[in-house]
Amino acid sequence: MTENRLFAGWLRSLTGLVAVAGVLALSACGGGSGAPNNVFKSTLTVLPSTVTVYAGVPTLLTISGGTGPFKAFSSNPAVLPVAENVSGRQIPLLANNLATDADVADTITVQDLGPLSPVAPQATVAVTVRAAPLVNSLTITPNLACAAAGTSNAVCSGQTAVASVKLTGLQGGALAGHAVRFDVLGSGYLIVSNNPAQPLVTSLTVTSDSTGTASVILKANVNAPTQVAQLSVTDVTSGQVLIGTFTIVQDTNGSEILTIVPTDATIKGAFKGVCSTGFVTDYYIYGGTPPYRVTSTFPNSIILANSVVNTNGGFFRATTNGSCVDPLTFSIVDATGRQTTTLLHNVEGTEEPPVVTPAALAVAPATYTQAGCTANTPFNFIIFGGTPPYNVSPTSGMAVPQTVTTNGGSTIISKVNLNGPTTVVVLDSSSPPKSATGSITCS
Repeated sequence: MTENRLFAGWLRSLTGLVAVAGVLALSACGGGSGAPNNVFKSTLTVLPSTVTVYAGVPTLLTISGGTGPFKAFSSNPAVLPVAENVSGRQIPLLANNLATDADVADTITVQDLGPLSPVAPQATVAVTVRAAPLVNSLTITPNLACAAAGTSNAVCSGQTAVASVKLTGLQGGALAGHAVRFDVLGSGYLIVSNNPAQPLVTSLTVTSDSTGTASVILKANVNAPTQVAQLSVTDVTSGQVLIGTFTIVQDTNGSEILTIVPTDATIKGAFKGVCSTGFVTDYYIYGGTPPYRVTSTFPNSIILANSVVNTNGGFFRATTNGSCVDPLTFSIVDATGRQTTTLLHNVEGTEEPPVVTPAALAVAPATYTQAGCTANTPFNFIIFGGTPPYNVSPTSGMAVPQTVTTNGGSTIISKVNLNGPTTVVVLDSSSPPKSATGSITCS
């Protein structure tokens, strides 16, 4: 029993010594914070790891990991200078203008000075520096001022704008013949193409002209809500990308959404006191939301065809009917209630009408003399000259027709008095009326 107690006490003493030795060992290995012989190295990453920058166009590198502070160095500071002491975790890059159009290679080295170790952790970024043909050259100009926006550079829903960039080379020379791609970002607008099968597209590549300018037409959607829209422009040769922003404003004012061609039509008669008859004017409707309903202020003064136009770019037709009207207003309302107007003027002429003297009124034959007449014997007279229509009145019998409407028309006299002559009197429509006579004698 004594030996067992002695062994147990010895074992407890040994266990305590081992525990103390473990604590001393941890202290010796730097287990406490701030140990002077810390050999920990951070994991340092800079994103992106490779990048293309364009002269004069700001670009940012972002530091990930590490503890900081950080230092940055450029292998070609004459082309791409950087600040040695990095503020925060972003490194701004702004390349100088290049002497040639050739790319320049550079390397940005970033060091983390935070961890205490013989060598500071570092990361490198491979940089390609290129000339920038599109620097700050994107402009977006509405084709119609959008009054609802209160600013000059906003595009009303349903309207168009011109987006242009100017490509410049070294010393500011124009770059002609460069392919430039315009891409829609978002859904509030499209790009107008020259392809009738696909008039609106989301991407279009055009070529810069002799002044280095490349342009496309943007068309805001008819019902687009008010929003900030973005357009991407890429110089295909260099790969440089510009992102432009503009404002689309929803506007229900039909005069800014709907376009009517023509906006006004004037038709002049040939002579004073005479307005045109049968003159046709077609009005084409663009924009808004079809179908379109057309009404006029004087509906009896014209003949209106296609009062409901079902397609964008369709037309309605106005035909004059001799009524003078100055002006007649057409009101066009689209399916969403947007309204606009267009005009028609049918006015009399300024020339005096020519004086026309009609030919003398005559009846042929002038005289019928016939033997063996009966009550049913027909006598045919042709009327010409004077001013039609003509009224025919025989002193006996009956005339069919009694009114002859055309010059050279005829009438038949029958059932005349067989016992004496019959006189056929013809009056024309001139003022005062002219007259002519024929006679029938049955022997």
